[in-house]
Amino acid sequence: MDFLRRQLRFRDFRRGSLAIITASVYLSVVALAVAYLLYYLVNPDPTAIGATFEGLPAIALTAPTSFFLSPVTGPLGYLVPGGGLLTPVLAGLVQAFVIYVLLRGRRRAAPEATAG
Repeated sequence: MDFLRRQLRFRDFRRGSLAIITASVYLSVVALAVAYLLYYLVNPDPTAIGATFEGLPAIALTAPTSFFLSPVTGPLGYLVPGGGLLTPVLAGLVQAFVIYVLLRGRRRAAPEATAG
């Protein structure tokens, strides 16, 4: 657990603040896309015929990871209503962590101990 705690202390890294802000903004945009999708799942358009594309923003924002998670979490949509929302949520969390790790840079150098 100490390893994970050290990885998430963003102030210990050179660009940790930038990384946490960027990952947070990305997560908020993904949350808005999922909320948009959830709204149209709960309130479908009665005049819509055929395919609707409300899920496209969430899929496009989480594209690389959601394509790999979709076969695993996709069958959940048949068992639980709204279970397909798990795919963009998990993919968004994974990609936000990857953005954080890539942007934070190297660890800051430890201050040298001074002999008194």
